[in-house]
Amino acid sequence: MKSNAGDPAVRGTSGLRVPLRALEPGDRNTLFRRSGLDFDDYDSLVTLAYGGTQDAVPWMQLLESLRTLLGANYVTLILRSHGASQSLQVVFAGEARPAIVQPYEAELAAVDPFVNLPRDRMVMLDELIDEAAWQAGVYYRSFHEPLNLRYHMGADIGMEAEPSCRLRVSRPPWAERFGERERAICNLLLPHLHAAVQLRASLDIAEVERHCYVGMLDRLSVGVVLLDRNARILRLNQAATEILGRRDGLSVVAGSLSAALNGEGRALRGLIERAVVAGARHEPGVVDGMSISRPSGGPQLGVAVRAMPPTEWSEPSSRPAAMVIIRDPDVRLLASDEQLKRLYGLTNAEASLALELMAGRTVDEAAQALGISRNTARCQVRAIFAKTGVTRQAELLRVLLSGVAPLA
Repeated sequence: MKSNAGDPAVRGTSGLRVPLRALEPGDRNTLFRRSGLDFDDYDSLVTLAYGGTQDAVPWMQLLESLRTLLGANYVTLILRSHGASQSLQVVFAGEARPAIVQPYEAELAAVDPFVNLPRDRMVMLDELIDEAAWQAGVYYRSFHEPLNLRYHMGADIGMEAEPSCRLRVSRPPWAERFGERERAICNLLLPHLHAAVQLRASLDIAEVERHCYVGMLDRLSVGVVLLDRNARILRLNQAATEILGRRDGLSVVAGSLSAALNGEGRALRGLIERAVVAGARHEPGVVDGMSISRPSGGPQLGVAVRAMPPTEWSEPSSRPAAMVIIRDPDVRLLASDEQLKRLYGLTNAEASLALELMAGRTVDEAAQALGISRNTARCQVRAIFAKTGVTRQAELLRVLLSGVAPLA
């Protein structure tokens, strides 16, 4: 390990000796002067940092721009560290070498010297370790040398116990070492990158929640349609797509909901208009409901319209202003015999019978559908009663339909 008696140093989070100059954030104006960036260059990097939160693979354009700007062969953003229960999650700009990643995760990550860096400060690898010993070691020869990785700088970003992400930049052996210009460029960007990673995490959580709730409504066969303030459809779930796709009572016409009967169409438009107005006045809740007739002669569709009040900072033209909830009584709740067996300890035959009952069939109809005798079906119903703790078929349906089986 290097030492320099004339260079005051402290211990970083890795326990390695780190020069004080690598830990000091520096004045932003000083960093800007050292970076050599003009305002347009800096503005472009910041825009890419926040814009990258919306990309399917985040920050690819930012990392490629940094790679060119820094004269690097790789710029890497590690969003999730390698652990016993999860793989490495990495976004990078540079030549892809998938064959190198597996041995890194399996063997080399444990001996990687460029980890647990001081937070929110760019440091150079040669400030942390003895370069000659590092180049002679198995880590360099097995991982860095095949990728032409020689000079490195990096930072761990975020003040939590676990960093939000890790930025790593490298150059090949034939290039020059990184200097203060490159360090300043990255140090200027680190706070924005930290904020952008946190923003992306919040968006991911919101998307997971949305998928969870939408999936639950799909399992319950409840259609949900989100409308803007002009009653135009913004989004609908799978159940709504299926109901509207049948064009039996309700359909999509010119981007809006339309009822088959003119009178019901006018009534539906009136409900939606009142919901939009109520939402603008911050009056949440179900405004009203109605039934929609179906030309096929099937049971009427149930429709409820709910106001969607705006959030304080939302942009009016793109946010939902009303929500239409659609229920088709003909659609059976989604559940499986495997779920019923696990939840209530039913046998294969009992679970199949329970599904038929959930679909609205009588015991005799269910027996005919399953190809069993009425006596066999009635014996199975009694067994189901005992296992679910009920004594009547109406109670059984209430338990099955209001339980978690349709949600699983």
